[in-house]
Amino acid sequence: MQRVKIWDSFVRLSHWLMVILVVLMWYTAEEGLMDRHLQLAGILGALVITRVLWGFLGSESARFSRFVKGPKAISEHISEFKSGHYQPSNTHNAAGGWAVLALLLLLLVQFGSGLFASDDIFYSGPLASSVGSDFSEIAGEVHETIFNVLLAVIVVHVVAIILYRLRGINLISAMIHGYREGVAAPKLVPGIVGIIAAAIIAAALYYWIN
Repeated sequence: MQRVKIWDSFVRLSHWLMVILVVLMWYTAEEGLMDRHLQLAGILGALVITRVLWGFLGSESARFSRFVKGPKAISEHISEFKSGHYQPSNTHNAAGGWAVLALLLLLLVQFGSGLFASDDIFYSGPLASSVGSDFSEIAGEVHETIFNVLLAVIVVHVVAIILYRLRGINLISAMIHGYREGVAAPKLVPGIVGIIAAAIIAAALYYWIN
């Protein structure tokens, strides 16, 4: 079967950087390294914002319109997977598409709530002083709660990847090298465009929140 490229370099790089950054941000928060935590937040926020924009303007396989489907498509996908008749496409499957959307939305809320969060002792977000103490306290609670929800969604995501692998479908490899066999080639936007956009947004966030 013909091997075609389905994921551009920005999608792949941002995916793995987000994984690393979530781990690092958990570590810095646990260790009280809040200055470093905030710096990493700017990078993660830039990646998430750019990935959302990429979902509208980027490569065909990365666009939300291609993989965010309704309940019927999800039900059909699950039935095909259970019966062993599911064949990978050149984008996320119907169920995985919602997982991607959920992860991005959770990360956006996590980033936004962190900007306003404050515990009045060890940490104060860069925008906490622009709102009242009650709002900052609520933002802090949201920040902590959303992280736990994010962990739960990540666990479900990992379990799904393992289940697909047991059915002979390797989702991780395509996200590493970008290629998949037996599917139509999607129209790709050069990943460097997304990488540059993310770098510009990261620089803007750094100067804004520092």
